[in-house]
Amino acid sequence: MEPQHSAHSQLAPHTVYGPVPSRRYGVTLGINLLPLGDKFCTFRCTYCQLGAEKHHSAAHEFPSVATLEREVTVALEARPAIDALVVSGNGEPTLHPQLDVALATLARLRDRYLPGRGLVVLTAGTELHRPEVRAALRHVSEVAVKLDAGTQAVFAKLDMPWEALSLDALTAAAASLPGVAVQTILVRGRVDNTTDAEVAAWLARIRDIQPKRVDLYTLDRKPIDRALAMVPQDVARGIAAQVEALGIPCRVFAGL
Repeated sequence: MEPQHSAHSQLAPHTVYGPVPSRRYGVTLGINLLPLGDKFCTFRCTYCQLGAEKHHSAAHEFPSVATLEREVTVALEARPAIDALVVSGNGEPTLHPQLDVALATLARLRDRYLPGRGLVVLTAGTELHRPEVRAALRHVSEVAVKLDAGTQAVFAKLDMPWEALSLDALTAAAASLPGVAVQTILVRGRVDNTTDAEVAAWLARIRDIQPKRVDLYTLDRKPIDRALAMVPQDVARGIAAQVEALGIPCRVFAGL
């Protein structure tokens, strides 16, 4: 996921933060549906700027919907120039236990203060098999799902899910979401998802998903895992051209 806070920051300090400039969505208001002070995610991605974490647990305290509504209202009543509300924060936002009510609340506030603007959820996609999560996502204008690999082996090394997770199942779940976008980080080094074989496998999954758009990222600074290396922009653009040959729009961005 593309964290919606600055390249030099770590965890989102509040439930609502920003405005934050986003390469994809313009000026955004970041929404963190996760417990403050900890990374809370289903992945342990080797490149993640939020750093390491302990295994997430039910003992964490999620922000209440009342807190969410109050803080978003205060932010939007200040009338900042906002292009979109982006739900991301300190990990995997679909883990919130009241996701449907939270997203419905955000949609209502968006309609009141930012009519016609975006409400976006950035997700690892690990919870898309849950009917209640899929139902909750009907409130948003875009769901952007992470797909960093074409093969199970690279997926396990690069994204390192906490629980056993089939890349085939994640692909199928993403494919069943209407109007989904895909986001992918390209890396080399200890893990390489830019080899011909890996890209071919990844493209097959893109073909299966048929997203409305693919966003490719390359590292622009050293990640937590120093054994990862940056991918040249010409390589990223070459992969983007292969996506576009499938009839799917693709954009390339430097950095998370």
